[in-house]
Amino acid sequence: MSEFRLALRLGHGTLRSRPTLTLLGIVLLALGSFLMGGMTGTVYLLKGIQAEFLTALTVEIELTDQSESLRTRIYERTEIWPGAEFVQYVSPEATLREVEREMNEDVAELFGTNPFPPIIRVRFGETTLPTLDSLTREAESWAGVAGVIYPRQLWNRLEELMRSIQGSSGISAVALGIIAIILLGLCLRAQIRYRAGTWELVGLLGMSERTMGIALLVQEVVIGICGGLVACGMLYLLTVVLGWLLLHNVLLPTWYYGSVWLGSIALSVLAGALSPRGFDE
Repeated sequence: MSEFRLALRLGHGTLRSRPTLTLLGIVLLALGSFLMGGMTGTVYLLKGIQAEFLTALTVEIELTDQSESLRTRIYERTEIWPGAEFVQYVSPEATLREVEREMNEDVAELFGTNPFPPIIRVRFGETTLPTLDSLTREAESWAGVAGVIYPRQLWNRLEELMRSIQGSSGISAVALGIIAIILLGLCLRAQIRYRAGTWELVGLLGMSERTMGIALLVQEVVIGICGGLVACGMLYLLTVVLGWLLLHNVLLPTWYYGSVWLGSIALSVLAGALSPRGFDE
């Protein structure tokens, strides 16, 4: 019998010798990978939401008067801005109606007059934060522009929140990875101890250390593959539930599931490499 086939049979036999330990190892690895993948996936999804929020931002340019020449000049300048999706002129009357509809309040009667200036509203289909900053500074320098409204402070708060979430998720993911490696390593070690007699016998019969190493690798990779598939399935179900609750498509790309699966295999192999086995001691 070839060395490789012998290693496969030994690794397969070790997994089958204690099915409960094998199942426990798969469950522990799946839970660890799922929690780690869920945390990093949350950061990925939030970055996507952040990008959507950025493209949904509008820049409102307040004009000093409603003259046709000023309106046309500002309109034509903003129309050629990079990433501008549409440009709209909003009269003071239209702005007043929008505000009164949202507030359910007679604003004109409250102030005694219409307090809103004419506005050129610009929405972007695709842009970046530095670009928006540059364009708003440019617009503020134009003649006939009273001011530029751009929710920069809101964006700053969102960025601070993202940095906080990324930091906490990174620390938690590392901690979960360490816990998963320790628990899975104990599980793998228990499987070897259960078949310690078999491993000692094949060693006495002349099985090389390389063959034993391949057998151990088979054990670790099989548990990693199964645990990774379970983790990916759990992540997919989580996205389905979140999409149903939020009434919005929550999707993780295929490459992300692939990375979770490969990460599970890597965790399993690392847990085995760091865990002392009975015949090694």
